[in-house]
Amino acid sequence: MKNLRQGESAMEAVAKAIVVLEDDPITNAGYGSNLTINCTVECDASMMDGKNGNFGAVGAVSGIKNPILAAQKMAQQTELLPLGRIPPMLLTGSGAKAWAEEQGLQTVDDGALLTEEALATYGKHMQLLRSEVDDTVGAIAIDVHGNVAAGVSSGGISLKFPVKAAMYGSGCWAQNGTGDQPAIACSTSGTGEQIMRTRITTHCAEQLLQHDDIPSTISRVLRKDFLESPYLRMYNDKSVGMITLRAVKSADGNVEFCYAHVTESMGIGCMSGTSKKPKTLVSRKLACEAMKSSGWLVQ
Repeated sequence: MKNLRQGESAMEAVAKAIVVLEDDPITNAGYGSNLTINCTVECDASMMDGKNGNFGAVGAVSGIKNPILAAQKMAQQTELLPLGRIPPMLLTGSGAKAWAEEQGLQTVDDGALLTEEALATYGKHMQLLRSEVDDTVGAIAIDVHGNVAAGVSSGGISLKFPVKAAMYGSGCWAQNGTGDQPAIACSTSGTGEQIMRTRITTHCAEQLLQHDDIPSTISRVLRKDFLESPYLRMYNDKSVGMITLRAVKSADGNVEFCYAHVTESMGIGCMSGTSKKPKTLVSRKLACEAMKSSGWLVQ
């Protein structure tokens, strides 16, 4: 937040926030991520710049200390490569790691991101062959110039199959305001296959452009396009949560922030340029509730 106040871009702020979360073993991103069924760490990360629509992602990658920085670097490449080659938008596996090394990003041995806690969880889950751990991390931001950005990073569900990649329009979305249209940023967590099948992130962004009441709009989208989606009929349990911001050009510069989740709980944090300290909470829904959504006006 200090850097945003000093004019740092929304992209930089989102990347730095997610780096902190990736470095913390308590989250399922970067160091301490869930392990694949082959007992390896494979991470996904993506970022989107609302200023120009640029997107970058890495998927199923081992050995990049902070996958979000690779996604950020990719999203910032706007010029053609030698011989007119088009810069990559998504790289996976060993190719993503090799590219990150070429870009000067910090890489580590593939086993350096494993923790004792992750290994212990792996052992338990191998016995059960099931998992209930998500804890994907994400961030959204708007800078002093009104540019928005969104990012997400994940180690995936425990015992996932190797080579499962991040997808454009699934984990995050960001687009600046144009004319009478507001700026929108979304970051989504949950079961990746369900998020991809329903395209819930882009559905949410599209609806937020058309409706003013954010909490009710997000609740309606989650109910209609996720919980009641015909594409998820094969799933008994459904998992998704998201954070969003909506900014309309106005003299007061207020930004609407909202979160929603169908999971039992979701950790939330929010801070503005006028805040003395961040507002944090663990949102929990009641057993009788299909979802939980709330939000507030940020000045």
